[in-house]
Amino acid sequence: MRRSNRQRLPGESGMAQNEAILPLTLIRDRATTDLILSGLDASGVAFALFSPEDELCYGSAAFKALFDVRPGVRTFAEIMRNCHMSSTGPKVNTPIEDFLDMARKKRRSRPQRTFEIDTSDDRWFLVNETLLPGGWLWHVFTDITMLKSNEQVLQLARDAAQRAADTDPLTGLLNRRAGMERLAAEMRSAARDGTPLSLALIDLDHFKSVNDRYGHSKGDQVLQHFAAAGHQQLRGGDIFARIGGEEFMVLMPGTGIEEAVNATERLRRHLAREENRADLNCAYTMSAGVAEYCGTAAEDLFERADRALYCAKRHGRDRIERAD
Repeated sequence: MRRSNRQRLPGESGMAQNEAILPLTLIRDRATTDLILSGLDASGVAFALFSPEDELCYGSAAFKALFDVRPGVRTFAEIMRNCHMSSTGPKVNTPIEDFLDMARKKRRSRPQRTFEIDTSDDRWFLVNETLLPGGWLWHVFTDITMLKSNEQVLQLARDAAQRAADTDPLTGLLNRRAGMERLAAEMRSAARDGTPLSLALIDLDHFKSVNDRYGHSKGDQVLQHFAAAGHQQLRGGDIFARIGGEEFMVLMPGTGIEEAVNATERLRRHLAREENRADLNCAYTMSAGVAEYCGTAAEDLFERADRALYCAKRHGRDRIERAD
C-alpha cells in the first residue's frame, strides 16, 4: 500500500521518518504490504478502505468490479452515483441523494455494522463495516448468493406447508381452522376500526341424498362445483372457507347485513340456474344464514348465523335468512 505525504494511513505515526535510516526494514515492509495486497486481490473477495473524508484509498479488484469503480471516481458518494447511473452495483430503490443522506448517517455510526445488499446482477452480499481509529472505514463484502437462494427455497417450502395446513384439499378453500382464525382477526379489525362485518353460514341442501343417489365421487364434484361457483360469484374481499362436510362460511369484511344478504342471494340464484350446472349433470341447492357482527364474541356471531341457517332449512331450504 503506497503512502503519501498528504494522508497518513490508520496507525501510522511520525516515526515513519526513521525509515529513511532503515532501508532494509522499509523494503521488507513494502514487500509485505505488496504481498498482502496481492493476496487480497487473489482471494476474489471485495475489500475496501475509505479515508475519514470517505475517499477510496484501497479497493480490491473484486470491489472495483462489483461497484464499477472508474478512473477519477474516488469518494463513496461518487462511486454510488456512478453505480446508480450505470445500473451496476447495489440496488438503490430510492432517489440517489436520499440514499446517500441515509448512508452518511449510518456510516461510522457504530464500531462495527453488518448488513446485506443485493446487486443489479442478482447477487447478495453480507457487508461487514469496521470503524478504525481516526475515522477510517474497512469493508468486507462476502458473497452469500447461494445462502440466500437456499433461504428463498426454504421460505417457499414454509409458505407451501402453511398453505397446505390452511387449505381444504378437496375444494382448495380455507379449512375450518384457518377460517376461524380469519374470523377472529377480522372481528378484531372491525372492533378496532368501527367497520361492519358480516358472516354467512351455508349448507348444501339434501347433500346426503346426492351421495346416496349418485355416489361419493359425484358428491365430491358437487363440493368442488360449489367452491368454484363461490369464487366466481362472491366478491374479491370475501373470505370463503369449508368448515364441515357440506358446510361453508363466507366472511365479508366491511359489509353490513343488507349487502351481505344480497351477495349470498346472488350465489344462491346462480346455483338455481340449470345452465350453470350443465357440466355437473346434478341439481343441488343451498341454504344460508347471515348475521352481522355487533361487538360480541365470535361464538355469538357464529351462533346467530347458525340459527338463521336453521330457520332457512325449517322454512323449506333453498333460501337465505338473516339473523335478528
